[in-house]
Amino acid sequence: MAAPADVYPAHLTAQAEGSCLLLVAEVGGRVVGTGLLRWAPRDAVVAERWPGMPEVSNLQVHPDERGNGHGTALVADACTRASAAGHARIGIGVGLDNPEAARLYLRLGFLDTGLAYADAYSYTDADGVERDAVDDVRYLVRRLD
Repeated sequence: MAAPADVYPAHLTAQAEGSCLLLVAEVGGRVVGTGLLRWAPRDAVVAERWPGMPEVSNLQVHPDERGNGHGTALVADACTRASAAGHARIGIGVGLDNPEAARLYLRLGFLDTGLAYADAYSYTDADGVERDAVDDVRYLVRRLD
């Protein structure tokens, strides 16, 4: 998968702090996909509009396993967990350059909210260098009831 290796310790730390759950899809003991269920939006522009709404983020499926239902299963798990925690909606940001993911989320019941923004974040690359990145995204929301 494309995620830098150092992202998982940060996700596990955030999970231990209670701000998210790390979701994992496995086939035969091999991790084929991961995602996060965040208990509140990460981006300020989203949090202002939907405070306290959980969101799916960092969803990735290994290229060899795409199209086998793992992304759908990860999203379904996130929705089930958010609903069980008493939430009525869940959101997800999708890159404007990722129409395949957008089609999946729309097929799974997410609706385009009309909110588009620049998602700025930092990560550490494989050489240990901290990098800044910006992705243009649109925000989708799904009702859970």
